[in-house]
Amino acid sequence: GLSELFLVAGDRRTPAGPYSWSGHLLEAVKEFSSDFSAGVAGYPEGHPELSREQLVHNLVSKAPMASSLVTQMCFSAEAINRYLRSLRENGVNLPVWVGVPGPVSTKKLLTMGARLGVGRSLKLARRTGMTGALWRRGDFLNYDSGRLIRDIHRKVAGHPLFAGFHVYTFNDFQRLPNLLSGLPQQAMLLPGNTAGPSFPAKI
Repeated sequence: GLSELFLVAGDRRTPAGPYSWSGHLLEAVKEFSSDFSAGVAGYPEGHPELSREQLVHNLVSKAPMASSLVTQMCFSAEAINRYLRSLRENGVNLPVWVGVPGPVSTKKLLTMGARLGVGRSLKLARRTGMTGALWRRGDFLNYDSGRLIRDIHRKVAGHPLFAGFHVYTFNDFQRLPNLLSGLPQQAMLLPGNTAGPSFPAKI
């Protein structure tokens, strides 16, 4: 009964199998069946192992076979705005789900962020804006992305590629209802849920 896939390469330097990057796997999936809806990853604030030119080339190559794009966890509304403009300029017109962290402890955020594409270290985190976001909040125990989500929504809500938010939950679902409130009522994409937050989100 599966119909939707999300294909991401990961950061292993040597492929564990026959696919050297996610584009090859996407091609194989499409050859197997055209019925699958396949999402791919996007990197508004860059990738530690790939140049901007490589990221653009890879995404342009995969876009015709993909149905949506989910971004790495991002902490900057302006970075998302620039990224959406860049996609249009490069002819990529996939619906974009903006990846944001859910309510989480700062310690877990910095630990898990590396595994979600933000970076492998605090050094990279500083370049991506994570550290600045935490400092601006002034709360070093917990990070609440409610303000970030509202900022992004104000910045890009009218953009034709903006589909909604992908919330990285860190397996903490109890605080999500408060996070996902206060924005205009729109259709939801919440697996297994008929009631939920008040703006488009994937979990």
